[in-house]
Amino acid sequence: MKLAVAFFALLGLAVVTLLIGYFGFGTVGAAFLSAGWGMVVIACYHVVSLGCAAMGWRSLMQRTWQAPFLLYLWARWIRESVNGLMPVGQVGGDIVGARLLAIRGAGAAVAGAGAVVDKTVEVFSQFVFSLLGVALLLYVSAEKSLGWSVAIGLLIFAPLLVGFVVAQRMGMFRLLERFLLKLEGKSSWLSLGDVSGLHDTILDLYGDRRALARSFFFHLLTWTLGIGEVWLTAYFMGFELGFLEAAIIESLAQAVRSAGFVIPGSLGVQEGGYLLFGTMFGLSPEVALGLSLVRRVRQLLIGIPGLIAWQISEGQRLVVARRRPSTPPD
Repeated sequence: MKLAVAFFALLGLAVVTLLIGYFGFGTVGAAFLSAGWGMVVIACYHVVSLGCAAMGWRSLMQRTWQAPFLLYLWARWIRESVNGLMPVGQVGGDIVGARLLAIRGAGAAVAGAGAVVDKTVEVFSQFVFSLLGVALLLYVSAEKSLGWSVAIGLLIFAPLLVGFVVAQRMGMFRLLERFLLKLEGKSSWLSLGDVSGLHDTILDLYGDRRALARSFFFHLLTWTLGIGEVWLTAYFMGFELGFLEAAIIESLAQAVRSAGFVIPGSLGVQEGGYLLFGTMFGLSPEVALGLSLVRRVRQLLIGIPGLIAWQISEGQRLVVARRRPSTPPD
């Protein structure tokens, strides 16, 4: 498994290097550096997106477990940092996020169920966002073949999403619940509490349609805010980009990025997405690649402090656990 992760990481890094080298390290670097201090502004702007995603998570779980918004924002920040900067296949951060909520009072079953359903709603909202991007592409582009190709790819992916939800409702996580209960009895690595009730809590969350609708709205708004991030990045790089063009680039590039989840950080996949769709609307290859690199710097500016905050939190728990006096045997 570790060898596979290392292989895909090196493959993605090689693709990025080849793309930048092909179009010129100097020209791509100049396009990237042209954003200047705007990179900090873009990172600050992304905090708004983090807040919307946190609201989507909180809206889903509010009836089951009451917690302040800042706790969800903190957990979402760390969750995104882990998913973005660590080789965890875009799901390890969700496990970390569930753990953070569990150890702060939610309990393993509620936190785990919330993470599963929130991730599902997030993926569905991205699917709708990508469909909107395809519709806009077919509307504004004279060349329809690419738009229809992307649409067919999304439609092929749709049954997998529906099947995942059906599997959840039919008891997929009841099996996982039993496995975790057995594992917890043999090892103390979980340290989250009792996971019994995971499946039933998932069904309860799906039963609250108003909460699902609110969560979907906030997650869709989160993806939509990404359009502004693309526009801002192009603006600071000195390139004027229309709202429709930015919407198409962001929605379809993010879809391509998500499709490359097996590659750590979607290295090479993200760059290919921005290169493909950016050049369709007048961005030079150098600017398109520079735009992707600026987005990666934003990811580092937010993600590295997030990983540090996560390690500080885990370190504090470890210190408290070691200082806690052990109960003498009877």
